[in-house]
Amino acid sequence: MNLSNARFSREKRVKLILICIITIITALLLHNIRSFSESYTEPSGRINLIRTSNSQNNYSVFETNGKTISARGKYTGDRLRKIFIDKDSGDFSGSYSMKAHEDSGYEAELTMQPAKEGEHRLTLLLNSGATMRYFIFYDNERGWYFPVNGFGDSNPTVFDHIFEAPAEAAALYLSPTKDANEIATALEQIKMLAEQTTAGLDDDYEKARAISRFISERVYYDYDARDNGVDVSTVALCNVLKTARTVCAGFTNLFCAMAEAVGIDAVNIKGGIVNEDMRYAELEKGQQNHEWSAFWYEKEQRWVWVDSCWDGCGAYRNGSRTPGKPKYMYFDITNEALALNHRADKAERRHYFEAKPETAIIGASEDSAGEENALITSGQTGVPQESAEPTETFPVTAPVNEKTETPASDEPDTVYIIAIAALSAAVIAVAVILVTIIVKGRKQ
Repeated sequence: MNLSNARFSREKRVKLILICIITIITALLLHNIRSFSESYTEPSGRINLIRTSNSQNNYSVFETNGKTISARGKYTGDRLRKIFIDKDSGDFSGSYSMKAHEDSGYEAELTMQPAKEGEHRLTLLLNSGATMRYFIFYDNERGWYFPVNGFGDSNPTVFDHIFEAPAEAAALYLSPTKDANEIATALEQIKMLAEQTTAGLDDDYEKARAISRFISERVYYDYDARDNGVDVSTVALCNVLKTARTVCAGFTNLFCAMAEAVGIDAVNIKGGIVNEDMRYAELEKGQQNHEWSAFWYEKEQRWVWVDSCWDGCGAYRNGSRTPGKPKYMYFDITNEALALNHRADKAERRHYFEAKPETAIIGASEDSAGEENALITSGQTGVPQESAEPTETFPVTAPVNEKTETPASDEPDTVYIIAIAALSAAVIAVAVILVTIIVKGRKQ
C-alpha cells in the first residue's frame, strides 16, 4: 500500500469530520441566537382589538388592520388633541385623520408603516396636556397588533389569595416610628380628606375615582428619594400628608387608606412594571419594582385596578416641584391594557384604621431642615407653582429599600456577543486540532 496515499486519505477523512462538526456547532449556535432574539422581541401572542378602560367616560378602543390603526373613545372634561406612534408620527410615511365630537368623544385613523418591526408606543395627547402611551407592535407581514403575554389572565388571580397584613405593619405605614400621636393624627387627616373628596357621591366607583384623581393631582412623585434611597419614612402616610410627595408605595398607601375611610375595600398590589426606559419583554422576568391598587366594586362584583402614581402629574426633583396634568389611563384600566406594562405578584390588605403601635408614644418626629409645610388639603395643596413645563414621561418607580437600576445593556445584544465569542472560540479550537493532526501525519 502507498503510505502517502493512506496518510492523505486519513487526513482527508479527519478534515471532513471536523468540517461537519464545525458546521453543526455553527448551526446550533445560530439557531439559539435566533430563537432567543425572537422570544425577546416578539410577544407570546397578539390581538387586534383592545379597550383601554372599563369606564364609560374615559376610554379608548383601538383596532388594527394591517397598516391601519382605528381608534375611538371619550375623555369627559377633556379632548383628544392628537394620536401618534412613538415620539412623532412625522417619522413615518402614511395618513392620519381625526374627528372630535361635542361630547368629548373622538374617532381617529392612522395608516402608516414604521421603519422597523417590533415594539412601538401608541400615544394619545389630550388638550389638558395629559399623555397616555400603550405598547403596540408591527410585523411586516401582518401589520400592527397588540401583544398578549398572559398577564391579562394571571394578574387578577392575585385576588384569590389576598395577604392580610398585621395591625403592626399598618402602623408602620402610617408612622415610620409607629408613634401613637402620628398614627392618630394621620388617620384623622385621612378620614377628613376622604369625606371631603367624596362628598355628595353615593356610588363607591365614583368615590374611588374621586379619591384617585385627588391623589394624582395633589401628590408629587419624589425623584430625589428614588435616586438617594427609599425607606419606610418615604412612604409613611404621616410624611406623605405633610410633604405631598412620595414614591409609588406612598401613592398606594394613601389611596387604600382613603378608600378604607369611606368604607371601600382596597388592597395594595405588588409587582413588576416596564416604563419608557425598559422594553416590553423585560416584564415577565423583571424585578418586583412597583406598587399600585385595586378596590372591590360591590355593585358589579368585580375588582377595579387603580394606579394613582402612574396617573399622577407632579414631579419633585432637586428640591423643586414641577406640576403637570393627571392622566385618565390607570383608573379601571382593563386587564388587557394593564398587562401591557404591569405584572401583579401579590395583593395585600393593610387595615390602616386598625393600626396598633407596638408601644406608647415614642415622641414627635423631628422635621428635616428646610422641609416645606405642604399639607394636603381639599382646599389647597400648599405646593408652590413652578415655571417649568410639565414632563410627558411615565413616573419611574422604585421598591421600598431598593433603588431602581437601569440595565447597562440590552440582554439580547449581550447574549448575541457571548454566542459569537463562543462560536469563534470553537472554530479556532477545531482549526488548531486539524492543523496538529495534519502536521503530525506528515511527520510520520
